[in-house]
Amino acid sequence: MKSRFSQDERAHYELCALIPEVIVKQSTAEVKELGQCLLVKWNHVMPLPSAFQSELQRWMNYWNRQLPISASSVTSLLTFHADATFFPNLRELLKILAVLPLGSVEAERSFSCLRRIHNWLRNTMATEKLSYLAVIAMHGHDVPISKASATNLQTIHGSTSLSNDGIVVV
Repeated sequence: MKSRFSQDERAHYELCALIPEVIVKQSTAEVKELGQCLLVKWNHVMPLPSAFQSELQRWMNYWNRQLPISASSVTSLLTFHADATFFPNLRELLKILAVLPLGSVEAERSFSCLRRIHNWLRNTMATEKLSYLAVIAMHGHDVPISKASATNLQTIHGSTSLSNDGIVVV
């Protein structure tokens, strides 16, 4: 991995080593080397960079003593395990890992969605409305809309109706 990607391109790979399933499989020397690498790259976002190496050892020991967890998400690690008191630096790095994109798929999908919405028939659409429609088109399947909320929209806007499959039509 080190020979294939440059130091700047390995940010996601190095941060993924903080995930419990990965860190418990590493030796103490590997964790120490990981700590030095992360410290060089991310010390500007760490609240206490001088304590990072010992914090990383505590994190590894903590997960070696825990029951094995399967498929823990970064958000659950932040919520339940990465305490700001005991792991302040790791908490910041896990926050970065949570928002770091894995690839360019989301950006490409958003441009395709915008191209479908903003066609020659709708070229006078305001930017704000275009943005709202793009978010609905990309993430609308994740947001359940009840008939009560659609009825509430109809009373507010007047032109909203609810189709048979529960989709709000404007």
